[in-house]
Amino acid sequence: MSVGLEILAGGIMGFVGSIPLTGPVALLVMTRGLSREYSQAKLIAAGASLAEGLLAALVFAGLGLIYSRFPGLEHAIQWLGPAVLIGIGAWFCIRGVSREQAAVETSAQEGAGYPAFLLGFGLVMGNPGMIGTWGGAVAALEGTGMLEANSSGAFGFGVGVCAGVFSWFLLLLRLIKCHGDLLRASVLNVLVKCIGLALVLAGAICFASLLGLK
Repeated sequence: MSVGLEILAGGIMGFVGSIPLTGPVALLVMTRGLSREYSQAKLIAAGASLAEGLLAALVFAGLGLIYSRFPGLEHAIQWLGPAVLIGIGAWFCIRGVSREQAAVETSAQEGAGYPAFLLGFGLVMGNPGMIGTWGGAVAALEGTGMLEANSSGAFGFGVGVCAGVFSWFLLLLRLIKCHGDLLRASVLNVLVKCIGLALVLAGAICFASLLGLK
């Protein structure tokens, strides 16, 4: 398969797979967009897109081989995700958001790029289910006979996934920018706190799963 087709396949899968607003990154980007923190939202999306492209490329190249040699790496990544979810969720529950405050945020505050970028990157890299998700996606793609996963095609596939995921987030933010004013500040504040609670619960469930609890 040519590099162009690998990039195309990764791009389509990254874009389509990001559409459901169920993951922590999507919820975080959405709430930042609704509170008019567009620069922060884009940086979070950029970090998440890079991480997802990297994971997709590693899976394409055979990530299972890496985990078999370094089992401690998999264990560490599994525990990182729930901790980040609970931390961000608790912050959302406590802080909420004020549309009026968000509207007057300074450009300097929005320019603090590294924390936002690393937050998006960490949420994806620490998600214990992301490896399995891309493993299943790559297996399904191989099942069509159009593509054979290997190390030589991993870079192109990863680039495509990264571009596809980021493209969806940019489109989402564009839609929010055009239509987000339809939400009142009080409704937005409740929405953010509910999302925060959902993130805390998701993190707790992940921890329980790691501890072997039912």
